[in-house]
Amino acid sequence: MNAIILACGNALRGDDGIALYLAHQLYGVICDAETEIVCSHQWLPEQAEDLSRARVAVFIDASIALPAGEIRVQPVSGEGGEPAGVTSHAVTPQRLMSLAHELFGGAPERAYLITIGGSAFEHGSEFSEPVRKAVPAALQQVQDLLFEESVRVV
Repeated sequence: MNAIILACGNALRGDDGIALYLAHQLYGVICDAETEIVCSHQWLPEQAEDLSRARVAVFIDASIALPAGEIRVQPVSGEGGEPAGVTSHAVTPQRLMSLAHELFGGAPERAYLITIGGSAFEHGSEFSEPVRKAVPAALQQVQDLLFEESVRVV
């Protein structure tokens, strides 16, 4: 496997579903057959096995800590992760990278977390206006990361 995209969110909680929406937009458009796309409500330890076989990983999630519509790209490594006894509710991209290495002997050469700031996390499937406007830029960020182009990483 060349790349894996791990999108995390809840499509029934407004802006929290943006990662899932972006992942669905990537199917067959930007991603090729060697890119695995995984959508889930939270990151799970079971995803470490697929992650261990990828060369590049892109994690996508919404964030209440960022201003609505702001996109942040950060590198992710498995170094300094918590010990293996953590529950699935505490699995972070960093922890998944660590698990991939610890349990399956490998991890992506490059991994990134893309977070999109949200403001509307109420019940519903509509995104706030700033999040809707961020979609094209977020898709471009994923494409740039997958194809190793120059990306502004914060």
